[in-house]
Amino acid sequence: AIAVAGTDAEAFNHSQGSARSDGKTATAEVIRGFGSLQRDYSLVMAVVRAVRGELARANADDAVLTRLDDIIANTAPVTVDIQEQPDGKKLRSTSKALAQEAIRAEIQRDAEALLGLTGNVQQALAARKVDANRLQTLRDNAKALSGKLGDRAAKKGAAKEATERERQAAAVQRDLWGGVYGILAALGRRDARVAVLLKDALSPN
Repeated sequence: AIAVAGTDAEAFNHSQGSARSDGKTATAEVIRGFGSLQRDYSLVMAVVRAVRGELARANADDAVLTRLDDIIANTAPVTVDIQEQPDGKKLRSTSKALAQEAIRAEIQRDAEALLGLTGNVQQALAARKVDANRLQTLRDNAKALSGKLGDRAAKKGAAKEATERERQAAAVQRDLWGGVYGILAALGRRDARVAVLLKDALSPN
């Protein structure tokens, strides 16, 4: 049973290393994809702001301007952090949640919303090289990144699980070893072969 627990711990240790390596690869892919997505999104939104200003100066319909304002607005979830101070008072601070999934989802929503606009808005966007094809590409890239984020999360989860399983197997081995160490130590005092085997082994106590 001690040997089996040790073999399990070793196997989970190897699995942990493999999962971490996979997680690093997945993270690198996400970073590259996310960086490219954000760069294009920033350029698109710069054009949207310019078009919004142009339409406002041309006295465009308020409903159109409101839709553009909704798209331009950063709607990433707001998180509230509450920290208790030494004097017992609680300090509340709010910040935009910059989680990659929240940003990715907003980029997809904005691209879809822009694709839903018609008439002179689409014409003004297209005149600045933000046509339907570019918006569709932005939306599709955001969708594709969702799968990569999920893959990265799964691989990180696998690494954490392997770490926990290794700890559990090691704990089982320690308990088993503790139950028989006294017997083995006594045998080692009578049998030199056992003494040699126990030389580098530590007592669990």
